[in-house]
Amino acid sequence: MMKLLRDRCGAQMIEYVILVGVVALLAIAAFQKFGFKVRSAVDTQAVKVSKDDDE
Repeated sequence: MMKLLRDRCGAQMIEYVILVGVVALLAIAAFQKFGFKVRSAVDTQAVKVSKDDDE
């Protein structure tokens, strides 16, 4: 039983999975907070590029 408790195999994998999960949550939160602003800025630039092409 003590050998099983001391076994660290797979511990790094779990740490990476937790890290990836935290990064994903941060990305989702950032998208929720800034998504509209980024979309608006991209749309504004697209309109400007479209107007330049028409001239």
